[in-house]
Amino acid sequence: MRNPIELVLKAFLSRCPPEKKAALTRFLPEKERIRLEQLPSFSGEPSTEGHVRVIDQVHWSWFLPTLKAYSPKEQKLFLSAVSPRAARNLGHILDNTPAGEITETAKAFLRSLLVSSLIGPEGRLLPVDYLPPSRFKPLLHFSKKELTERIDLLALHDLSMELRQIVETKTLKKLYSFLTPAEKARLQQISEHPDSFTLPRMGLERWDGTEEGFRLLLHRKGLARLGAGLSGQDPDLIWYICHQLDIGRGNLLFKLSQKEVNAPIVEAIAKQIEEIFP
Repeated sequence: MRNPIELVLKAFLSRCPPEKKAALTRFLPEKERIRLEQLPSFSGEPSTEGHVRVIDQVHWSWFLPTLKAYSPKEQKLFLSAVSPRAARNLGHILDNTPAGEITETAKAFLRSLLVSSLIGPEGRLLPVDYLPPSRFKPLLHFSKKELTERIDLLALHDLSMELRQIVETKTLKKLYSFLTPAEKARLQQISEHPDSFTLPRMGLERWDGTEEGFRLLLHRKGLARLGAGLSGQDPDLIWYICHQLDIGRGNLLFKLSQKEVNAPIVEAIAKQIEEIFP
């Protein structure tokens, strides 16, 4: 079973000089030493910000259900504890404003309450710096806007397959008119290297003919493909990626990432993700 404490210990020891590491591991039982050796190695320097980093990486919409449970007066205090951008967006929806300057102690307490509302009072979420190595860690450096744009690019693999089945020129021209120049260029690249596997269809046969309807179908397929690629990744890494998106997209991506997908398909999609998330 995955043990966050062991992962943090492994990360700490990985960053110690060899002499210090040997001296510390000497106090561990042999069974524990063997378990630590089997865990992935870590690199880089850890941050000491802990939950501060967590709350600042979470999209503001995830805090809305929690804040709605508090009185308007209490909401003002929470709005003073989050980032200015989060306070502005949350305040707009709650029709409220920050209380003004509050002490650092109060801010830390309120921020910890918000984090607990997401992971639970007893939840253990690894800090970003202690996440095990993964080809998908670069995704953690993208904003919500950058993620959503690239999710649409990922869905072009599905669109490419369906365009092959459309023979009506008018429909094809209409679909192409909805694509951005970057999407058209990416679609051209994809058409030269089609998938060697099949996934559930995009569902253009149910398309209502509008650009909004097309964008919705495209984005859902992108989320499904990203979820398939994330299948089997570290749970905390998936948590962070989902929470960089708004609460609606994030919850859907989390559910999609929990589905079982054949290993060859996961690997193929993982390479596609790497291509659009350099």
